[in-house]
Amino acid sequence: MLVLCSCQVNAVVTLDVAQSGAGSLTLNMIADSEIIEVAPNLADDLRFEDATAAGWVVSRPNKTADGGLQVSMTHTFDNAEQAGKLLAQLSGEFGPFKQMSLTRSGKDTDSTFKLDGVLQVDGGLKAFADSRLLKVIGGAPFAENLQQAGLDLGKAMTIDFVATLPGVIERTTGIDTENTVSWRVPLDGSEQSVLTTSRNTAVRATVARLIAGLFKFLLFAWLALMAAVIAGVLYKRRGASSTPSE
Repeated sequence: MLVLCSCQVNAVVTLDVAQSGAGSLTLNMIADSEIIEVAPNLADDLRFEDATAAGWVVSRPNKTADGGLQVSMTHTFDNAEQAGKLLAQLSGEFGPFKQMSLTRSGKDTDSTFKLDGVLQVDGGLKAFADSRLLKVIGGAPFAENLQQAGLDLGKAMTIDFVATLPGVIERTTGIDTENTVSWRVPLDGSEQSVLTTSRNTAVRATVARLIAGLFKFLLFAWLALMAAVIAGVLYKRRGASSTPSE
């Protein structure tokens, strides 16, 4: 963050949800080559102990093709509720992810997913420090650097949020590409809703259940028919054995 006034950091947060409601949340961050020129030891200075203790899998910082630095963190979740809690771990009081939630309703073969929340950074650089750090330093970190450079936060970094939901997107406030929706997080204090719903109809599973039900019906019908035939044969045999011979 120290060199944001002249360079840029790009972050992409990706939410990938499967039909069952399980999935993964990934944070991918790239610092451009200008940052590495100013801070060549950045990779060694990064610390992820807290993230790994919270269950995040952190990739080893590696250089990009243009000489920048890339770091990613991934955390899996078992259901929609856990996804909302993980998104909350990436945000504080001032954003960028506020009131985020993911819900799944309906049946296994016909379910609706709803992603809701607000993308907002209303505290500037305060959004990238926790409350204890803000108390210690008495304000937003590196805010003076940006002010001296005459730049706003939006020129120093970008944050994109990408969500892949099962099924067909029925409505969304983002840019829809098939079943993947993306948003650019506003850094000027304005709000961006992420309200999105998708409906997933598992056609194969539905057809399989119908076929399975049909087979069961045919099996029971065949068994009933065979039982009737056997009963008829036994009845005839019993009748024949009770008739006096000449």
